[in-house]
Amino acid sequence: MGTAPLSRRELLTGRTAAKPVRIRPPGASEASLAACTGCGLCTERCPTGIIRLLDGLPFVDFARGECTFCGACEAACPEPVFVAEDVQRFPHVAAITDTCLARRNVACQSCRETCPEQAIRFRPRIGGPFLPEINEARCTGCGACLGGCPVSAIAVKVTEVTHV
Repeated sequence: MGTAPLSRRELLTGRTAAKPVRIRPPGASEASLAACTGCGLCTERCPTGIIRLLDGLPFVDFARGECTFCGACEAACPEPVFVAEDVQRFPHVAAITDTCLARRNVACQSCRETCPEQAIRFRPRIGGPFLPEINEARCTGCGACLGGCPVSAIAVKVTEVTHV
């Protein structure tokens, strides 16, 4: 009844793919998204172009760029969707996955170079390239490192539990 169809890979391996995390624009809550009319003003006014609409609701697509927390989406919205004002961080942080080039003995520091908060540092190790570490206290979840990673080895790790 109401279950999504399985892909061929999911059927043969017996495992379902992880559902992607749908990231809300800064300042929007799960409950406040009910007030969204899907007008698209937030998508038009976002200077980095990372806000998109899916099923009539806004979400952040870090593949397109990073969030600068400028507040343009909030200012453009005619509805009470953005409940928190002057938001400077997301309720998630970046997380390095096992597909990271440095973890596979290839020298790469792209994520560190793109992080505006300098939340990613590289720890030296003997016999291989330096390994990335994320300072979660400094990470704002802006997504700059996601777009800067050449192998998409950075994921989003939720730090706050939201109740629907």
